[in-house]
Amino acid sequence: MENVKRILAAINIPVPAQAIYVSLLEKGRATARTLALRTGITRTSIYDQVKILRDKGLVTELSVEGKTFFEASDVRQLSALLDEQLEKLTVQKKFLSQNLSSLAQKTRSAQPKVRFFEGQEGVRQLLKDLLWYDDIALHIYWPYEQMLNFLGKEFLLWFSARRAAHGISIQTIWGARPKKVTKNIFIDDGPDVERRILESQQPSPMGYVIYENKVAFISSQKESFGFIVESTEFVALQQMQFDILWKAARKK
Repeated sequence: MENVKRILAAINIPVPAQAIYVSLLEKGRATARTLALRTGITRTSIYDQVKILRDKGLVTELSVEGKTFFEASDVRQLSALLDEQLEKLTVQKKFLSQNLSSLAQKTRSAQPKVRFFEGQEGVRQLLKDLLWYDDIALHIYWPYEQMLNFLGKEFLLWFSARRAAHGISIQTIWGARPKKVTKNIFIDDGPDVERRILESQQPSPMGYVIYENKVAFISSQKESFGFIVESTEFVALQQMQFDILWKAARKK
């Protein structure tokens, strides 16, 4: 029933009402008193939550021998409500796509901005910021083994596929100890990826990604954090450093 709860959450049904609906699906019709016993929700609140479900067409009310019972309506109503929600989201996404540039202009300023992210999930969200863009180029310093250990193979493969789908090309420098490059998990890079190896006895465990007017920094698993600097001048400085490293690195 967890999947049913996720569907209910997607159509904005509050958690207490979800519990009532699931109870009616699993155990059948019930009075308000019985629902209170099943779910631990107070009897007074039961009526408020049932009203939400009734307004969505998910629950019906019936009288049996003078008692009021509630039961789940045809579950196909869930599908109809999901379709309705998808239609609304499609309209909203279309509006956003058509007005994204002008809306973005309103949030830009000359002041540099810094955003911090903590932990593995936080840094994964940091990288997802790159996927807001299409047809851009990334310049990356990437300590491969540290990033693989920190972010995980499954996430990196997912990210690589999404990056390619957005038409994002990359120039990447892998920092590594001499002759210590782990086997590449990206079996087929494709023509949109150009990689070089920068060998060092002490390669930096922190990586960075230059894109648009931002630079994203990612630590190793040891410190487990990242941050994005949004600054045209800082991007220019970091790009200059990247170009120097690119020339010093050997081709893969």
